[in-house]
Amino acid sequence: MSESVLDCVTCLRCAAPLDTRPREIACARCRQEYPHVGPIAVLLPEAEAHVQLWRRQLALLLDNGAKTHAGLEAQAATEGALPATMARVSSMARAVRDQVDDYAALLGPALGGPLDGPVNGLPRGVVEYSYYLFRDWGWRGPDLRENEEALEALRAVAPGALGRVLVLGAGGCRLAYDLHRHCGATETVVLDIDPYLFVIAEAVVRGREVRLTEASLNVLDAQHVSEAWTLRAPEQPLDDTAFHFFLANGLDPPFADGTFDAVVTPWFIDRVPSDVEAFLARVRRLLRPGGRWLNQGPLLYPPETPLLRRHSRDELFDLAARAGFRIGQTNIASRQYLVSPLTGAGKIERVVTFSALL
Repeated sequence: MSESVLDCVTCLRCAAPLDTRPREIACARCRQEYPHVGPIAVLLPEAEAHVQLWRRQLALLLDNGAKTHAGLEAQAATEGALPATMARVSSMARAVRDQVDDYAALLGPALGGPLDGPVNGLPRGVVEYSYYLFRDWGWRGPDLRENEEALEALRAVAPGALGRVLVLGAGGCRLAYDLHRHCGATETVVLDIDPYLFVIAEAVVRGREVRLTEASLNVLDAQHVSEAWTLRAPEQPLDDTAFHFFLANGLDPPFADGTFDAVVTPWFIDRVPSDVEAFLARVRRLLRPGGRWLNQGPLLYPPETPLLRRHSRDELFDLAARAGFRIGQTNIASRQYLVSPLTGAGKIERVVTFSALL
């Protein structure tokens, strides 16, 4: 195998080897260029268009945040409202402002600032997935074991050193970080398409402490409508010689065949691929002989997924066998999921974790 995983990156246009180490990335064969968001290379088709979209989303986030803050402050000044009500709504206004300011301070420099223009919707990394960052790096306490339980379940089904690891849809990246530090990974690559998660996760993995405000409009205690968490790695940071970030499509990772010893799909297989059989064929090509596919998640499909494609665990195992995998150990457990210490609210998910070997 090559000296580094970075020697196995391929161009999206022509599949030639692509050197992502320089600040200015261009394919030596077809001259396709790839930008960065902060230190993270963007290996996506029409990559510049993606960056412009993310910048327009940032502009919308700032605009919506300012409007929401002003609206809440106006409500807090409503004549005749209880003093406690006015204080609560005013606290909510400040929480919204702080959360938007935190994201702007972190994402603005990496993206190149906000960009005016039409855009459909706010960034999902803020609206839907920000709790992954809080859970992965911020929430603390003796009852908060979601990260540890995820790691323990994967270690149980995949004993031994992982070697070169690819994590698809890595999100907040805590599981990838823990696998790298505790499961014998020599190099780890994490992929996602959401810079609003990845820019912050990259900063934390590299050793920075990051402030990020969690805000809630549904509270029992008016004194606790928000919390400014300090996101930090629980152990030593990981540098860019061993842990690599790419903004890239997890359905078709830009790497040569046979690059990895393990491909990990955490909370991914039921959310992203529309054709699981084709996806597993791609996973197999990425793995070297004897490699492992490791999966973890609840198998909860989006409502728009056709019934024929809402595969059960046994159906996934059949599809894996067709792709040439042999199912190894399996673990099923009900676990807490995104239970915030600010609100005390969250879910219970029935999570299946398994390994599949070539």
